[in-house]
Amino acid sequence: MDALMNREYSSEQLTKDDLIRLKDIVLRTLKSRVYQAKVARQYIDRLMMLALCQGAAQNYLYGAHGENGRGVKDLDVWAFYYDGLEKAFPSKSHWRSDFGESHLGRNPHDDGYVGRRIEIMGRSIPFAGDDKESVLTWLRGESHSASNVIKRPVIGLFPEHHLGAVIWPGMKTGS
Repeated sequence: MDALMNREYSSEQLTKDDLIRLKDIVLRTLKSRVYQAKVARQYIDRLMMLALCQGAAQNYLYGAHGENGRGVKDLDVWAFYYDGLEKAFPSKSHWRSDFGESHLGRNPHDDGYVGRRIEIMGRSIPFAGDDKESVLTWLRGESHSASNVIKRPVIGLFPEHHLGAVIWPGMKTGS
């Protein structure tokens, strides 16, 4: 593999086509692995939003070096679910998948991956009138997870009308 394709941080910018591919991989992973767990299975029809977060979201907006970016190390995706069930979505769990071969290359420290590692985390959150406002309310909350996610942009992946949309611009440019 070319040395530029085998770097810890890819200098390639994520594209809308990458977001579509990422969304499809994450939806397949949710179906094949996440929803196999007893509690998570109860949330199969309660997916509110998928969102790309942290460094990869920053890269999508600004490129590898804009807004103090270092490029793409991995792809962090948050799955937000409508709450209201007896048990919350298993928030301590996270799942991994493989983006596969692409212009983003792979992180040489991620053994067993063909491409960039995808990290999938999930939360069940209260509905606040619409899906975007619900996620924004969670981001503005006081959880440790939200306080880390809110530092960088949040980009919609699912549902389709949020694909590529800025859900949250990050701390530097938004509130």
